[in-house]
Amino acid sequence: MKTNINDLEKQKNKTFILRIVLTKEEIDKEYQSTLKSVQSNFETKGFRKGKAPLDLVEQQISKPKIIEDVASHLISHAYDQKVKENALKPIIQPQIKITNPPISLDKDWEIEIIGCELPEITIDPKYQTDIVEINSKNQPSKTDGNHDHKHDNLDEILDVLTKHCQVDLPQILIDSDIENKMSQLIDQVAQAGITVAQYLKTKNQTLDQYKAAITEQITKEWIINLAIDKISKDQKIEVTKEEVESLLKQNPKMVQNPNFVYYLITQQKVFEYLQHLKK
Repeated sequence: MKTNINDLEKQKNKTFILRIVLTKEEIDKEYQSTLKSVQSNFETKGFRKGKAPLDLVEQQISKPKIIEDVASHLISHAYDQKVKENALKPIIQPQIKITNPPISLDKDWEIEIIGCELPEITIDPKYQTDIVEINSKNQPSKTDGNHDHKHDNLDEILDVLTKHCQVDLPQILIDSDIENKMSQLIDQVAQAGITVAQYLKTKNQTLDQYKAAITEQITKEWIINLAIDKISKDQKIEVTKEEVESLLKQNPKMVQNPNFVYYLITQQKVFEYLQHLKK
């Protein structure tokens, strides 16, 4: 793999771009290795399993499929190596582009890989003053009985918090979440026996309008999640092992995703902190 000082480009919004060149020699070596791997399980008339000559195997297999496997392995390995070398902490699957198409065995491959790390967020300290005002305004009166005002003002608190946040979200991050939500929508409408177009028609939305709406939703969710993380660190809000175990006892299925359990408890504690802010 060819490397140079310009291999890595890091942008302020935590997007990073890796530019890698896989040489013809590397590609050929991996191609031969992949071919031999296929040969070991290859069956054809006149030969026992794994005993067919390599040139015969090459003639009878799908060469584009082999090249695809070669590209997948080499690019994945090169990406992992560069991530480790540069101490990057990617949070989504990267976008991969061959910048000198088409890929073939008789030339180097020039590759651009775009990924991103967790964005950084800043919060104007004035958010506390504004949230204190909300909490004061929503104090329960004697005539309210047992009515829970905490839930009532949470949306208002989060709206105010969001307005005090500054973050430049990487476009690749937004695009990745949009793609995930579109895939979920396609699966859901397929189960219902309708198309995406039919579903959107019931909502009086075009596809562009739907994407604009989920883009706004995704953006707000990221801002709130990043704000929660920052506030928890700034205020030294911690989650104990006992709290995690208690929630897992109530929801055993969550045991496969301990990070999510940790986040849920952190989120709840930050919400409680915000709803109890006083002068």
